[in-house]
Amino acid sequence: MALFPMFVELSGKNVLIIGGGSVAYRKCERLLPYGAELTAVSGRFLPAFISMQGVRLLFRPFAESDLEGRDVVVCATDDRELNSRAAALCRERGIAVNVVDAPEESGFIFPALTLRGRLSAGVCTGGASPTAAAYFRDRFEEGLPDAVEEILDFMADIRPRVIAAVPDQRRRARIFSFLFNACIDAGGEPDAELVAAIVPELDG
Repeated sequence: MALFPMFVELSGKNVLIIGGGSVAYRKCERLLPYGAELTAVSGRFLPAFISMQGVRLLFRPFAESDLEGRDVVVCATDDRELNSRAAALCRERGIAVNVVDAPEESGFIFPALTLRGRLSAGVCTGGASPTAAAYFRDRFEEGLPDAVEEILDFMADIRPRVIAAVPDQRRRARIFSFLFNACIDAGGEPDAELVAAIVPELDG
């Protein structure tokens, strides 16, 4: 069965990574841009962890008390029994947990991610094939315009202004469509003259 894609706010969330190897390191890399407060616990860490900014390191084996106050936990050790035990403890406490070697024990799965400014997209195959997920993610990225970040910043800036200036919801929907298409045609933010022609209420 396919998994429902649900985007969550991670900024300021307390996230624990159990493990200090290459898999745990990659999970930290993927989470850091989303503003999570990361802690990793392991008796041994890859040297790369030492220079990673934004991750608190606990140089010891995982303990049950490490789960206190956590919003999200990622079990990323090479110890199947430890991963399973930690995941069970998370489920008992209602903590969202991902188990890297057992999708069936996970409450969520890491998708193949694309992050371009405000654009965040993920491709998930329900654990069937991370390789396939990465392939489809790469095909998606190839279709993105070069100026996607500029376009989305422009749309985010103008959206509340249009909502305030244009009371009719159907007309607003058409305006947003015209503005977005103008961005695509311009390869970025459209010029002010075109914007004024599309939304004369904003002129002046």
